Amino acid sequence: GVWRGGTGALMAAKAASLGIEDGVYLCDTWEGVVKTGDVDTYYRDGKHDDTSREIVQRLVETLELDRVELLQGIFPDDTGDKIADQTFRLVHIDVDVYQSAKDVLDWAWPRLSSQGVVVFDDYGFPACPGIAQFVDEQRMMDDRLVLHNLNGHGLIVKR
Repeated sequence: GVWRGGTGALMAAKAASLGIEDGVYLCDTWEGVVKTGDVDTYYRDGKHDDTSREIVQRLVETLELDRVELLQGIFPDDTGDKIADQTFRLVHIDVDVYQSAKDVLDWAWPRLSSQGVVVFDDYGFPACPGIAQFVDEQRMMDDRLVLHNLNGHGLIVKR
């Protein structure tokens, strides 16, 4: 999820300043959270709908970020095929709910490079128990190292 694009734009700007020429893909419905379930006690479908693709596009243009592509729709269901041939070093998942996080990681994991990192933005937040549950389930997998940093992010490093 991207919401209004701040985190994605910061990551894209930092990558550009480091000379990284890879594309940055910002994926969102821009219609709010989707795929909520029983484990997601705070969020319901549609939460965070106070944004738009145009808001994010303006931010990208204001910061003159030329390697950013906006993909609108449920990811990966609607837009994953547009970047399915890519390999990723960093995947930032900010979707707030269990099923969306699972679907994104299941899609991204085979495309993640060795030593690549997946960041779960909402791991340490009480409003996102589905994210905490999903990330904690990853601890049982031999091909990943799961970490929790104190600012609330869950990280998975591909072994």
